[in-house]
Amino acid sequence: MNEKQIIEEAKLYISNDKTISDTACDLGISKRTLQLHIKKLEAINPELYKLVLEKKESNQKAGRRIGGSKGKKGVTYTSEKALEVASEIVSQHLTYQGAEALYGMPSSTIYDMVHSDCVPLEVQEQLDLTAYENQRRSVDEDRKGHFRK
Repeated sequence: MNEKQIIEEAKLYISNDKTISDTACDLGISKRTLQLHIKKLEAINPELYKLVLEKKESNQKAGRRIGGSKGKKGVTYTSEKALEVASEIVSQHLTYQGAEALYGMPSSTIYDMVHSDCVPLEVQEQLDLTAYENQRRSVDEDRKGHFRK
């Protein structure tokens, strides 16, 4: 590989909004080969090498930001729906499993929905109190059943 080609590869990487992998694919070489060429660039053109490193660091930071949200679905409910579900749980003293059966969605989704920014803090506190009361009721019922046996 001659120096001119290595410089051209580095310039291509810097000038495009692509990762090392994408750039290597565009060039028809492996990611590892491009990384080796970039390493050689340090001796050939230190200033260009510094720009490549800055670009790599920028891509890595962007990847960390994106990585946390990859695979996650966006919110599929409205704030009105979240408030409605929260109010229903409180007024009927429902458990999250009871709400799951009523609304046909996983209890974990319901929990996330009613503990989101869509629901006022006062209502979330009422939800927590309802959950605590349901838990106490469940424990008391277990104790009563235990003593009957």
